[in-house]
Amino acid sequence: MKQILLALALIFIAAVPATAQKPPKTGESVQDPVTFAGLLEEAGLEYEIPAGFVEVPVEFNEVLPYQYRVRSTDGTVEIRYTIFPLNRVEIDYDDPHSSAPEPDHLFTLLFPGILTEISGWGHYKSKDYPASEALRLFNADWAAVAVMQVIPEYSPDYRQALVVAMHRNGHADVYQIFLGNDLKHLGVVAARVEASLRFKQ
Repeated sequence: MKQILLALALIFIAAVPATAQKPPKTGESVQDPVTFAGLLEEAGLEYEIPAGFVEVPVEFNEVLPYQYRVRSTDGTVEIRYTIFPLNRVEIDYDDPHSSAPEPDHLFTLLFPGILTEISGWGHYKSKDYPASEALRLFNADWAAVAVMQVIPEYSPDYRQALVVAMHRNGHADVYQIFLGNDLKHLGVVAARVEASLRFKQ
């Protein structure tokens, strides 16, 4: 089971390059889907940098690539954004006993696979948002939240993570990964700014 989850995660990770680009400004025309602005457009998302946060450069991360990140001005919280547009997914599936899953059905496997990777096969706690809350907050068909400790290879400066995941059929799987050293504080910050990234109406 672990190998399956990891393989699925790697399929998605390989589909989207990590880029250090700014989100689109109001009225900006987006043409290049490789930039962060292009990924937002391609995935049908809208984003605004949360108040009290500033953009910081993306650095390559072999555990879980991401396309954009911001950090609070006091340095206590970092948010990494990883977006997987479903039209980029190519599934290499060779189980002779069942058919390959559809991209819209992979999020239930990808979510624990990613959590397992960034926690180093450690423990995590997760729960789904009620469907009404997923729709209200993110215009999503599904959303979930998880908390855990992360491995130094993913984040050398922050050891706690709160992960907000969301999925919209036909669009994308999206991960907002809040990093810090105080889990209670992460929860307060996430509740305030998690809807800064959401699917368009």
